[in-house]
Amino acid sequence: MEPFDLLKAEVDLLGRLLGEAIRTLSGERFFALVEEVRALAKARRQGEEGAGEALLARVEGLSLEEAEALVRAFTHYFHLVNLAEERHRVRVNRLRAQAETPENPRPEGFLALAKALKERGLSLEEAEAHLNRLELLLTFTAHPTETRRRTLRHHLEALQRELEAGERERLAARVALLYATEEVRKARPGVEDEIKGGLYYLPTTLWEAVPRVVAGLEAALERVYGRRPRLKSPVRFRSWIGGDRDGNPFVTPEVTAFAARYAREVAREKFLEALEALVRDLSLSEAKVPAPREVREGGKGVERFGGEPYRRYFAALYRALERGEATTEGLLAALKAAERGLREVGLGPVAEAFLDPLGARLSAFGLELAPLDLREESGKLLEAAAELLRVGGVHPDLLALSPEEGESLLTEELKTARPLLPVGEAPQGEALRVALGALKAWRDKGAHVVSMTHHPVDLLSVFLLAREVGLYRPGRPLPFDVVPLFETLEDLRRAPGVLRRLLRNPVFRAHAEGRGGVEVMIGYSDSNKDAGFLMANLALYEAQEALSRVGEEEGLPVYFFHGRGTSTARGGGPAGRAIASLPPRSVGRRLRLTEQGEALADRYGHPELAVRHLEQLLFHFAQAALGDGVEPKPHWREALWEAGEKSMARYRALLQEEGFFPFFEALTPIRELGELPIASRPVYRHGRVRDIRDLRAIPWVMAWTQVRLLLPGWYGLSALEALPLDLLREMYRGWPFFATTLESAAMALAKADLGVARLYLRLVEAPLHPLFHQIAREYEATRALLEAIFQAPLLHNQKTLERQIALRNPYVDPINFVQVELLRRYRAPGGREDEALRRALLLSLLGVAAGLRNAG
Repeated sequence: MEPFDLLKAEVDLLGRLLGEAIRTLSGERFFALVEEVRALAKARRQGEEGAGEALLARVEGLSLEEAEALVRAFTHYFHLVNLAEERHRVRVNRLRAQAETPENPRPEGFLALAKALKERGLSLEEAEAHLNRLELLLTFTAHPTETRRRTLRHHLEALQRELEAGERERLAARVALLYATEEVRKARPGVEDEIKGGLYYLPTTLWEAVPRVVAGLEAALERVYGRRPRLKSPVRFRSWIGGDRDGNPFVTPEVTAFAARYAREVAREKFLEALEALVRDLSLSEAKVPAPREVREGGKGVERFGGEPYRRYFAALYRALERGEATTEGLLAALKAAERGLREVGLGPVAEAFLDPLGARLSAFGLELAPLDLREESGKLLEAAAELLRVGGVHPDLLALSPEEGESLLTEELKTARPLLPVGEAPQGEALRVALGALKAWRDKGAHVVSMTHHPVDLLSVFLLAREVGLYRPGRPLPFDVVPLFETLEDLRRAPGVLRRLLRNPVFRAHAEGRGGVEVMIGYSDSNKDAGFLMANLALYEAQEALSRVGEEEGLPVYFFHGRGTSTARGGGPAGRAIASLPPRSVGRRLRLTEQGEALADRYGHPELAVRHLEQLLFHFAQAALGDGVEPKPHWREALWEAGEKSMARYRALLQEEGFFPFFEALTPIRELGELPIASRPVYRHGRVRDIRDLRAIPWVMAWTQVRLLLPGWYGLSALEALPLDLLREMYRGWPFFATTLESAAMALAKADLGVARLYLRLVEAPLHPLFHQIAREYEATRALLEAIFQAPLLHNQKTLERQIALRNPYVDPINFVQVELLRRYRAPGGREDEALRRALLLSLLGVAAGLRNAG
C-alpha cells in the first residue's frame, strides 16, 4: 500500500473508532448531530446553495451542552488526524532515506550535505573540523501556543504505540479514553508545570534522536569520502522556561532555582541509567581483552567485577555521578579513554554501538540537560541597578541620567570589585530583590538576555548586579553571555550603533573578548506587530547585515540568536529554509533558535521526526556557516526597501484607523484568550488593557488565527504592487530571502478563510464593519499579487500543506461556527458568570488551534 493510502486508511480507522466512542459515551442522538453538522460543513465547502445558512441556523439552535460536545468531538478528531499525519511523515522519511544514494541524495539530508562539502573542495579532515566547530543551540521556551494538556499528550503517545502494535481492541479503548478526557485545564498552569512540559522532549525523543544525528552525519561522510570521521554533537540545548522574567511576575528566584535543579535531576537520572547499562553490558574479561591503564586504574576503588576492568571502570563513574562528583568534561574524557582501549584491540564496533551514543548525549545535553537562560526587560534591570547605586552612595538616581551619562557612571563604577549593599541589608525594591535572587539561584548559566535593549547602559546594569553576587570581577568576562535583544523596528535600526558602542566600552569589550565574541538576539514577534510583515522581515535582514559588519570592523564575531515563533508572522515556517535565506556571511559557527509552542510536538514528538528536523537544520546551517548565500542586487534592495516603507505605512494606517482596537476586540477572542488557562504569562506586557502597543505579540497573532484571518502574516504585502511584475519575479527567482518571505506569506494566506472570518462580524457593531471590508480587499489583492509573482497557485511548491488544508477545512469550520455563537452568548449580560459556557468557549479555542495545527 502506498504511504498516502496508508494515511487515509489510518485516518478512516481512527475516525470510525472515535465515532464508536461518541455513540457509546454520548449517545446515538448526539452522534447523528455530529454527522449532520459535518455533512453541512462539507456541503458548504463544496458550494452547495443554502448549506452555510443551514449550518448557521443549526448551530444557533444548539443547547450549551450540545455545543460543547460538538466542539469536543471535532477537536478530538483533529488530535487523531494529527497523530496519523505524524506517522505518515515517519513512513515517508523512511522510504526516502532507504532510496537515496550518494549520486542522488534526498534533499536537505546528511548525504546531500556531505556531497555539497566535497563538491565545495573540502577534504575529509576539513569537513570533520568544520562540523566539529558548529554549535546549533536550540532554546526551548514556554509560550501559550502548545494548547494541549500533558494528559492528552500521554494518550496520543499511547495511541501511537497501539497503532504500531495493530491491536484494534486496545486502540478502540485508548480512543475512548481520549474522548472521555477533559481538554481544558482546570487551572492556569504554573511555571513549574511549563518547565516539566517544555523539557519533556529532551530526555525522551531527543535523547534517542541525538546519537542518530551524529551517527548519520558520520555515515554520510564515510559514504562520500570513503572513511568515517569522529564527530561530536553539533546540536546543543538551552531553556528559557523558569528564567524568562520579562513581563511574567510568576518567574520568581525560587522558580529559577527549581528550573535549574529539575533539569539537572532529569539529566542525572538519564546518565545514571546509561552508565548502569554499560556496567551490565561491557563484561569483557581481562584474560581475553587487555584494558588500557586508564581503564584499569579508573576502576580500582570498585570491589565487584573481578577480572572485568571495563565493568569496574563504569561502576566507578556511576558512583562519582551518584555522589555529585562528576562533571560533563570528566565523563567525556573518561568515555574517550574507554573508546581508545576498545578500538586498540579491534573492538571498534563495540565502542560505536555502546559508547558513541553516550558521548553524543554528553556533548549535546551535558549534566545540565539544557542550561537555563535568564531574560529581563531593560527597564527592570536599570531600576535594580539604580537602587544599588543609591544605597551604595554612588549616585542618587541613575534613572534621571541620560543613557550616555549612565554608561559612563557604570563603566567607572565597574573598575572596582566592591559590593554596594551594606552587609546584612536586604534590597528594598522588588526589581533589585528579584534580580539578585535570580542571579544567586541561577546554577547552570546559559545567557542573560536583555529585552528592549536601547543603549549599552542596559547591559552594563547586568554586570553591576552580577558583581553584587560575586559573579563579576573587573577585567574578566562573566561566566555567561550578556545578550542584547533588539525587537521593535526602531531598536533594529539603532542596533548597529548600540553594538559598536558596546564593543568600544572597556567593560563589555573585555567580557566579549573573553567569551570569544558577542551574541545578539533579534526578535521576530514584536518587530512584526510594530512594523508589519514585509517591513519587519526586511528590517531583520538588514539589521543582521549591519551587525555582522560591526563585528568585522571591531574584530569580534557576532553570533545571532533568532527569536522565531511558529506562525509565519513570527518568523515561523520551515526552519531550514529560513536559515538558507539569511544574509550571506551573517551565520558563523554558532547559531541559536527558539523552539516553542506546538512546534515542539510537531518537530520532536517522534524520534525519527526529530532526526529529520535536525538533519534539515544542519544541512542549511553547515553550508551557511561557510559563507554560502546570495547577495541581493543593489536595485533589488532599493526596490524592496521602497515597498517596505509603503507596506509599513499601509499596516500602521490600519491600526490607527478610528475604532480599530474596539473592532479587534469585538471580532477576535483576544479578551477571552486572556482567560484561557494555557500559560502562566499575562496577555498584556504591563497588565494594561485596550492598548495594542502593550499587547504581547503572541496573543495578537493567536487572536487573528482563531478567526481565520492570520492578518499579521500578510497584511501590507500588497504594497509590492507598486513594483514592476517582471522585477518581482526576478527577485523571487534569484533572492532566497525574498522567496522565503513571499512563500511564508502564502502559507498564511492559504490558511486564512474570508468566508469563515466574515461570520465573526456578527459580534461587531455595524459602524465598524468597513474595517473588515478593508482587510478583505487587502487579502484578495495580496493573494492575487503573489499568484501573479509565482505564476502559479499560492501553495504551488507546498502540495502537502495544500492537501492538509483542503482535508481539514470542513472539520475546522464547524468549530468556528460554534465559537462565534459561544462568543455571542458569553459576551451577553451574565455570560461571563456561566462556568459551563466559559468551558465550552475555551474548548473551541483549543479546537481551532488543533485543527489548524497552529495557535500563534
